[in-house]
Amino acid sequence: MPMTDMTRSAACGAALVLALSACGALGRPAQPAASVKAPEAPAQDRPEDPPEETPSPEDSPSRPESSSEGVVAGPTSSALPVEGRNLRLVRSGENELALQFELFNGTDDEISLGALGLDSREQLITLVDLPRGTAYGLIGSSGPDGRISEDVDIEPGRSAPVTAVFAAPPKEATEMLVVLNGLLPVTVPITDAEPADDPALRGPHNKLQVGPLVCKTTGGTREAFRLPSDVLFEFGSSKLSPSAKSAIEALRGRVSASSGSVTVDGHTDAIGGTSDNQTLSQERAAAVSQVLRPSLGDGFAYRTKGHGEGEPVVPNTKPDGSDDPDGRAQNRRVEVQIDSDTTVRPPETGSDLTDAGLQVRVESVRRLSGYLLASVKVTNPGSEAASLEYENHFTPKELTSGQLSIAAQNGRQELCGFAEPTYFDFVGTMSASFAPGKLDTVPAGAEVTLWGLFPAPNTNVPSVKVQIGGYDQALPAEVAS
Repeated sequence: MPMTDMTRSAACGAALVLALSACGALGRPAQPAASVKAPEAPAQDRPEDPPEETPSPEDSPSRPESSSEGVVAGPTSSALPVEGRNLRLVRSGENELALQFELFNGTDDEISLGALGLDSREQLITLVDLPRGTAYGLIGSSGPDGRISEDVDIEPGRSAPVTAVFAAPPKEATEMLVVLNGLLPVTVPITDAEPADDPALRGPHNKLQVGPLVCKTTGGTREAFRLPSDVLFEFGSSKLSPSAKSAIEALRGRVSASSGSVTVDGHTDAIGGTSDNQTLSQERAAAVSQVLRPSLGDGFAYRTKGHGEGEPVVPNTKPDGSDDPDGRAQNRRVEVQIDSDTTVRPPETGSDLTDAGLQVRVESVRRLSGYLLASVKVTNPGSEAASLEYENHFTPKELTSGQLSIAAQNGRQELCGFAEPTYFDFVGTMSASFAPGKLDTVPAGAEVTLWGLFPAPNTNVPSVKVQIGGYDQALPAEVAS
């Protein structure tokens, strides 16, 4: 089934799904989307007065539209004014977590969930448990098994309810970063309320797409990766999970060096005895090294070391002395450091954005549970549409147009990736869907937000420089907490 025009560029760049031949002829989904009419939006939200009609009960979504309840996720492009309204994360039984929201269409055209990639095929949607460094894709494989609401068409000024189902995070997780194509990322609290009914809640519990965020920092001759322990190992265990093995093997594609030394360091939190934690951290480092060695090859000398609870990156307790589960989660980690004889070259970047007449400025860089969330505004001040050929796609030697990178005192931070097979490679702007029915285009007068998630530098680093693919100049930015 051919992909929608709106997300072709994301699929073309995804290295893990090349076998799907997603870059072929364009077209609409084979199964037409059903039409859904919701109650009218408030007058200030309507692009124009809607037709004077009253939707019948069978045409209305199961939940009324609301722009004031819950969390709201705004659009990534002013030319594609869609909103995620009343975002809620609700535990559904013991093993699942449901994301529910109303998708509001503020454009002048009918728009479908599939056109935004918010469907079971393209699945341009993920949740991130930041303290535990874990990313969650939809339950179910790409296609009819994906646990998300049926694709619908949404008329201008209307909204439709959406439910997407994921594997449940640990009980101590209280919130998640919600990432949806076409919308800005938002942090949403997790509740135990009853979810609104949707067929997506009743699918099979299989193909759980859960994996560690893989984040890279480079500096001089060194490349360093941080792997969170919670999704790599069971509690108190040094046996690697299946998703951990695939993530470790995937490191090969992001390592520039072909020879040198590899050091694997294990770290625990402060729960348990000091001696036991020391042993556990050493065993976990050895387990990661055992998988990494055949992937990287024999051109490297390998060394493992356990540090136990002795080198926390944040306190294990809150200021009042009580336990801090999120802090402890950040301390449970395995770090991989690769040293080679040659300097790691920064990726190349061209001047395509300025050549197209686009203007760039950093909106914000802020810390979130051991990560940096960076946002950049790209504006087209001209009277004609400008090209922005953005792809959510890692390349070995260059930043693609609009892709972000961070330079700090302790090195250069690269975007954090999710090793599961998806239509996107990293946690950032999902695709080049910047205008209805178009790709890679910033309309005249429009403003686009490009964003990305990075490993955070040391807490004493007050500022960084943001590099944007297609823009030669690195832009300084203060780091906010």
